[in-house]
Amino acid sequence: MELFDGLHAIVWGSAFQDSSNAYIIQGEETILIDPGTFKSYTNLFGLMRSAGIDGVDFVLNTHMHRDHCESNIMFMRKGALVGFDERDRDVSPYSYSPDFKIGKCISSGRMEIEVIRTPGHSPGSLTFYIQEFEAAITGDLIFEGGIPGRSDIFGGNRKELLRSLEKIRNLEPSYLLPGHRRVMEGKKGINSMLERAIEIIGLC
Repeated sequence: MELFDGLHAIVWGSAFQDSSNAYIIQGEETILIDPGTFKSYTNLFGLMRSAGIDGVDFVLNTHMHRDHCESNIMFMRKGALVGFDERDRDVSPYSYSPDFKIGKCISSGRMEIEVIRTPGHSPGSLTFYIQEFEAAITGDLIFEGGIPGRSDIFGGNRKELLRSLEKIRNLEPSYLLPGHRRVMEGKKGINSMLERAIEIIGLC
């Protein structure tokens, strides 16, 4: 599904609920964010081909849990370079290192992607914010209905998750592109969901 010119969202239903959503940015280079599991790879690759996306230059990960990054290796074999926050090395089931260090901003043609540290679900969780569309790709920070990501797992931290949610609320995004379930749209509704997630975490 093409959300905007140059920004595609692959949002999985119940058949692939154990695999993360994937997001593709097409500019001078093609960037794939969170390719998901091996289980969803064939379908992801087919949907990309149907959309005219023939190759991937860079793979970025919001974090390094298996459901978001297992298929990294499939794109690495095709020549893609992989980037993630090295703070997630301790929670990753994989031993490889990132091919490059992710800075505070990534450019792909006309599209500027701001990289925001949003730890809490994992030590190195990242949000990729596309100012042009006011769209935040948030990994497992928050889900539909204002459900916050888990912080009660290895590498998780409730206080950091709370600060990360507040950081994204202050951006006032128009779109939230989560790691699982549906894309969320509308400033007012998104703000309410972020406030609900902050309240839930604050009560823990």
